Amino acid sequence: MSMDLMVKAMKINVGNPLRKLVLLKLADQANDHGECWPSYQHIADHCETSKRSVMTHVKKLEEDGLIRREYRKGEKGNSTNIFHLTFNKRPSENISPPSDPISPPSENASLPLVKELHPESVSFEPVNESKKNKTKKGALNFSSWPCPPSDPILKDWLEVRKAKKAPLTQTAIDRMANQFHQAAEHGLTVDWCIGLCAERGWSAFKFEWVVNSGLVQAQPTADWTEKVFDEEDPLA
Repeated sequence: MSMDLMVKAMKINVGNPLRKLVLLKLADQANDHGECWPSYQHIADHCETSKRSVMTHVKKLEEDGLIRREYRKGEKGNSTNIFHLTFNKRPSENISPPSDPISPPSENASLPLVKELHPESVSFEPVNESKKNKTKKGALNFSSWPCPPSDPILKDWLEVRKAKKAPLTQTAIDRMANQFHQAAEHGLTVDWCIGLCAERGWSAFKFEWVVNSGLVQAQPTADWTEKVFDEEDPLA
């Protein structure tokens, strides 16, 4: 484990808590050269998520330039992923540019700054995109559920449904409402149920699947007050 990489990984914003956990796991596994080769399943087990979710977050980290994957074939013909952590090179690149504007005269330095301010107006486009995304998400009504799911867990589950070509529709939401209410009667939250679906690759949720998995009893636990207080008991 490289403590230097762990500290740098903690300071990086990746935009997703589970993705940050995957990055920290890679930094924990890496040697001083920033290399490690854990399997996707190993990362998933330690991050308590699905293998598919880990693969998705690793791909996004690679697109952001934080890691680089290298494929190597073993002696038995199997392939191994070698992960190279590249974010440790980014700070030096960010530190050097500020020194450049110091050397030229202030008159010359002011002109490029004015020109550079104009392209920044394009930054309003991502804001519009985020509003579009919110509109799409807002189109789904979870009022039939005990409570709406949290965004990070819902996002992971939507990735599972997307992989199975099963987009989440309002009809699907309404039909699963009864299943979530049954789960709530057994003390299970919507986030817990959705998280289980993402972990096990379920595109839908049925309470009987949870029962069959042995995670909860089929009948809800009776109220403890019914066992303690009896209206017909003269001593009650």
